[in-house]
Amino acid sequence: MLIVVEGCVGVGKSTVAKGLAAHRNSGTLLEKFEQNPFLSAFYDDPCAHAIETEFSFLLMHFHQLKTHFNAIASSEVIADFHLDKDLLYAESNLGDSKAEKLFKELYDFLIRQVPPPTLMICLSANNDLLIQRIRQRKRDFELKLDAKYYADINAAYERFFAHYSGRKLRISMDDWDFLKEPELYRKLSGLIDETLQEK
Repeated sequence: MLIVVEGCVGVGKSTVAKGLAAHRNSGTLLEKFEQNPFLSAFYDDPCAHAIETEFSFLLMHFHQLKTHFNAIASSEVIADFHLDKDLLYAESNLGDSKAEKLFKELYDFLIRQVPPPTLMICLSANNDLLIQRIRQRKRDFELKLDAKYYADINAAYERFFAHYSGRKLRISMDDWDFLKEPELYRKLSGLIDETLQEK
């Protein structure tokens, strides 16, 4: 079973995924974003380096999910990414119709080969909170982009969540602070169990 925690940059995906997995004694599958060799160049000049960055992320995420296929089939795994995010970012960043077409074709080919989410936990937050968290964690490359970029990605995530047809659970990070209130993991775990039991 695959539980995916998704949301905009800075919303707290990895924190929630790790804390929730610890509470539920589940496996974790965390995005290895730092292994993308083009990421730094993308933040320096998004338009010039979007193609190699987005295609690399898609293949990296595919490889991670594919290599954990057996674990997902036999136990509960909580991930902080899925291939859906790659399509979202590609649509936001590529800006070239030929590149977008190729990306979508590759995405369509790969998505059939990885386990679908049993449940998607959709983390939402207002733009100000996202920017505050991005600045607090002080990843130099993230600070190179202005707030509008993150606001646009956040809006894209909200559209994605609204239209996502799979089983989902919406959590407002404006109201849920897992660092200040770790007991919220118990509450979230209960909501997950309730949602999974629904027909």
